[in-house]
Amino acid sequence: MRSRRLAAVVAVAAILSTWVGAAAEAAPLRVPNPPREAGLVTPPVPTVSAASWILYDADAELVLAANEPEAERPMASTTKIMTALLALKYGDLDELVEVSQRAADVGEAEVGLVPGEKLPLRMLVQALVIRSANDAAMAVAEHIGGTVEAFVEMMNAEAEAMGLEHTHFANPHGLDGENHYSSASDLLQMGLAAMSYPEFREWATTKELDFPDAPDGTERYLQTTNIMLDTYPGTIGIKTGFTGRAGLVFVTGAARDGRTLFAVVMGSEGERAHFADASRLLDWGFERFKPVALVAGGSYEPPEPVRLVEEEPEPEPEPVVVTNIRRVDSQPPQLLEAFGWIANVVERRGSG
Repeated sequence: MRSRRLAAVVAVAAILSTWVGAAAEAAPLRVPNPPREAGLVTPPVPTVSAASWILYDADAELVLAANEPEAERPMASTTKIMTALLALKYGDLDELVEVSQRAADVGEAEVGLVPGEKLPLRMLVQALVIRSANDAAMAVAEHIGGTVEAFVEMMNAEAEAMGLEHTHFANPHGLDGENHYSSASDLLQMGLAAMSYPEFREWATTKELDFPDAPDGTERYLQTTNIMLDTYPGTIGIKTGFTGRAGLVFVTGAARDGRTLFAVVMGSEGERAHFADASRLLDWGFERFKPVALVAGGSYEPPEPVRLVEEEPEPEPEPVVVTNIRRVDSQPPQLLEAFGWIANVVERRGSG
């Protein structure tokens, strides 16, 4: 039984090591169920309200679990992950940006930009990442793309270049619109790309930040929309979203005990349900999956077996008696079996 279990574990470990090596050159891979005949099964996934979701181990580069990860759904303000990504990739963060009337009038979540004011691109990207400001997203789009429409074309071109087959953008902010959607797996890829920038990582974990007052003296400041920065230890970002059509959407990540996991939930239902769903997925990933050190070939030495029942000793063999006998014909002594010699003597006497 022990050898069968050991063989099963070694087999699964060998398969996982192959996947980890290949994952660096391919899209995230999913861990299939281990062979049930070996007595190994994956733990049941937690129940969440999200219509689609994905949980990813960034260290192993493996998808731990997912539900409808390629389903195309409205993405709400997680759109701004791509907006920030393009600003960081193509923009000069110290360059001044003049706010247009169109940007100031976009509505919904905003920081209160005023037409004609000029602000560094850096502050506007901070506003759209931390505060999820729609007016800042519009100002960034116009500055980087020349027009909002041209910037949206850039967003779709970048999505295609990244291999995001289930994503299409219609605006830079994420308000409901036709032909504006993504998937949990694509949002994961966008989030990982954005988190490769140190500026984005810093802003994604910023809870509050001062922002210049408006030209008329109105005070403005940035406060994060991601309450998991306060409620979930180890949270490293990254972006929330909500619209009537999309529901609650959330891309997040957390680090614990040297491991980093990312979770994406789309269409969560209930008050703050996206935070609850993400927390439950992350907890499950940290608690149910642990890194295992693989044993190098030839280095394993099994321990001495522990026996619970004392075995009966094997019977000792019957002794063989030998003696030295000198024959009457004065031949050299020979070794004879005593029992055989005595038997011959008895037989001769009986016949005489």
